[in-house]
Amino acid sequence: MAVDAASGWVLDELEDGKSVPKASRVTDIKVEKQGEFVNAVVLDMDAYSEKYGNKAVRKNLTIPSWLNTAAEKTISISQLFCSLRFLKSLVIIRNSLFI
Repeated sequence: MAVDAASGWVLDELEDGKSVPKASRVTDIKVEKQGEFVNAVVLDMDAYSEKYGNKAVRKNLTIPSWLNTAAEKTISISQLFCSLRFLKSLVIIRNSLFI
């Protein structure tokens, strides 16, 4: 839980263009109540940002030329793919109902 909380905070800082916060020295952290303790938390920011980061990832996609022409004239590719996903789900539903 501490790893996720700290990693999320550090990732937000990095994505906002800020520098990585400096780690606290264990000896500088004061325990205020009896039973409290200080614990080191190790963060793997590469793995965390790969899984949860908002960095855009470029993917190349080959589409038919007629689709490219239509997209350039009237529609956006993202709208088209949302529609195609919806139609595909309808076909899957239809096939599962009538088979």
